Amino acid sequence: MNVLIIEDDKRIANVLRMGLLEDGHQVQLSYRGDEGRDLIASEGFDVVVLDVMLPGVDGFSVLKHARTTKCAVPILMLTAKDSMMDVVHGLDLGADDYLTKPFHLEVFLARVRAVGRRGDIPQLPQLSAGTLILDRNTRMVIRGEERIELTKKEYVILELLMRRVNQVVTRDHVINAGWGYDTDVRDNTIDFFMYSLRQKIDQKGRPSTIRTVRSLGYSMVTSE
Repeated sequence: MNVLIIEDDKRIANVLRMGLLEDGHQVQLSYRGDEGRDLIASEGFDVVVLDVMLPGVDGFSVLKHARTTKCAVPILMLTAKDSMMDVVHGLDLGADDYLTKPFHLEVFLARVRAVGRRGDIPQLPQLSAGTLILDRNTRMVIRGEERIELTKKEYVILELLMRRVNQVVTRDHVINAGWGYDTDVRDNTIDFFMYSLRQKIDQKGRPSTIRTVRSLGYSMVTSE
């Protein structure tokens, strides 16, 4: 999908951009409401991620303009404003979904995919690495005829790795996906979840499919 992010916090915008790129999407950034409003009108985006507190024009005004001009692009509101009235106001103006900060990156990516289904954009239902299959619709992980039971965080980490088979996924990206962009997670916590995940998905007598890349992060390999 072609996704527009309108977010004035450049650190958050970059986290979202990297996550969307690695999920297979095209991304354009805007840090101002007035600029974002004009981009929505002039470009063919599949999904818009829209913050509320923006310089130039606030997000609610951008949303209202899009809907009054009959622009039907799916819009996901992303904001620190979490009061009931803000949520109701955004949805009443025509937002398709509402996500408040802080958030988990994988939840954000799932919400983007969900609102994007309003169009006819094909979604990749399964990820694979060798004989390991991850079904995104049922959230099941299978190797051969064996179903592998994972915790929620293990599933999120595995999906992240399987989206980038044979590529390096940094520890920071694992933290963003599993715990959120604004959290303090210790190294031994990441090590514990990686150990647990390996114990569940690896085949006995064979090298682990999740390799540690020293000083960088992790990589899932397909050779079995």
